[in-house]
Amino acid sequence: MQVSEILQTLPHSLEWMVLFNISAIEPLTDHNTIKAMYHLPEDVDLKPYSHVVLTSEGRFLASGDNFQLFDPVSGKRWSKENIKDNLYTRFSPQLNLFSVDEADCLGLGEQNPYSPVLLHVKIAEGYGQAQAIFDHQPNFDHYPLLKAVGVKFLSGEIKNSYYLAKFQNRLPIHIHAGILSHFSRTAHCNLFFLQHGNIDPPLEEGLWKASEVRSNWGKNYNLTILANLVNQLEEKPLAMVCQPPPPQPLFGYGDLVPLGFVLRALNLATDENTINSKDKLEKFLLSKQEGKLWAFHSQRLVTATDSALVLQGFNLPESVEALEVFADGKGGYYPQLWSEEKQEGKMVYDDSCAHWCQGDYATTCMVRSLRKRAGLESKTPLDYLLSGFEHRSGLYFANPYLVDWYLAQAITDEEEGDILRQKLITEILASINEDYSFGLYDVAFSTALAILTLTELGVRSRTIRVMQLRLLELIEAKTTLTIPFYSSLKIDSEITSQKEFFTLLMGQSFTKNPSGINQKQIRKIGEEYHGISLYLDTYRLITHSTMALALAEKCDLEDGYLDLSHYQDYIHPRYQCQSHCEYIAKFALPPYLLEGQS
Repeated sequence: MQVSEILQTLPHSLEWMVLFNISAIEPLTDHNTIKAMYHLPEDVDLKPYSHVVLTSEGRFLASGDNFQLFDPVSGKRWSKENIKDNLYTRFSPQLNLFSVDEADCLGLGEQNPYSPVLLHVKIAEGYGQAQAIFDHQPNFDHYPLLKAVGVKFLSGEIKNSYYLAKFQNRLPIHIHAGILSHFSRTAHCNLFFLQHGNIDPPLEEGLWKASEVRSNWGKNYNLTILANLVNQLEEKPLAMVCQPPPPQPLFGYGDLVPLGFVLRALNLATDENTINSKDKLEKFLLSKQEGKLWAFHSQRLVTATDSALVLQGFNLPESVEALEVFADGKGGYYPQLWSEEKQEGKMVYDDSCAHWCQGDYATTCMVRSLRKRAGLESKTPLDYLLSGFEHRSGLYFANPYLVDWYLAQAITDEEEGDILRQKLITEILASINEDYSFGLYDVAFSTALAILTLTELGVRSRTIRVMQLRLLELIEAKTTLTIPFYSSLKIDSEITSQKEFFTLLMGQSFTKNPSGINQKQIRKIGEEYHGISLYLDTYRLITHSTMALALAEKCDLEDGYLDLSHYQDYIHPRYQCQSHCEYIAKFALPPYLLEGQS
């Protein structure tokens, strides 16, 4: 049946009606789910029917050939001939505004004290493009929570005597949200439109519950992926991939540090299988200890930075205490030890890595946090962190939000750290994108880190939940591999003076890396040239871990939405870099090169 024919078969007296084109829904899910969505009997065969029709007097199926509506529960049938006054006539002023028979979903109704409302939806490629006729602009309070059910408000405009609102519905998310709630709140969709797009307290509560359930699902989804990857450890190392400056080839390097993130995430586990994977990972990492600490890669140099990253998943006070061998005597910590000649446990010093041989702000933040968590006395005064705040970075961290997260952990619950906490909160919130994501590269990773940083600092408002909903959307996006880390080596001046070097320098924009990630990895910083190596999260261990951790963070329903306009003037340019190498060259490396030259 066509939509117009269905409307002419429905009695004028109905309070509301919404119909769905079965053939438009079928590509999105199976018949069993469709029946559950619309609370149809499990044994009904949908094949002979064109539409599901939900009304204030029951649910019906529209026959494809005999122009009747059939109630599969009571057996009641409605036909056009038996209806004196129909819905089409009653709502003709609204229906005449659209091509009714082109709708894949059409809803209309009138509920006191509201005026008549109409919803027209066309479905294509998994999206429902919706237009609604309201009597005036709705109250947009709580609209950010519509993300929980895949709905986004696009625009609205006043047209003659009505307000035309346009929405977009990501139907796979909408259906999945229904599955997670066992389709217990399907009536809320109708109420939202019957109330002309206004979200009242019951609808708000429903959206909040939907957001909680979806965030919890996202956490468990990522934990399951991590648990499955851990179970592969005995078969193969799950190493990162190092991408040195071209034309050098890629190579696997970094099979231990990502597992520290994984262990931290798996500590959230509540089901037996994931807990077993966590226990397996603990044993594996403990078997890779050298003394009480770890290297970035198995059987390589033990460092403070790498040990701290692995230790974030453990509670090992004796290992945390062992990090004191890297203390610089000024409150900071060296990333690794070095010597002029080859010595066990030390890096051999040369001019290319001279800038590595100084206290590292990010490493110091991690050690301070670990000592606090282990109940050990802090050796780093807050003044150390405050004095380095404006130029904070890490010698090996390719994302500013990663530095921020460890800084937040270093200052949490410190009575004297309020000023530093507020400064960090302000800078993070100032960097938020319009869609509640963060960063201009590695956006999913950056968003997860921003959520973790803010919640660590005590921000748990409704706005955090909206950020989590955006993170859930980013999980589904096809993205390049995250690059959490980098390293750099100074290029000898004798090399940089040669003609071949400038040919390489000019040609790097056109060199295609096998990874698909192409950046200018040879950069002039001050008077020096540095070659930057990038470390790719090949198995997405760090990405999935930070996502799980971010989605696990709790929000306070009673704490309202943040007024983000207060922070717009404080955005730091470190968050506006378009690529890892731009951030590294402009913000991450310069503080250490200046320090190293002083």
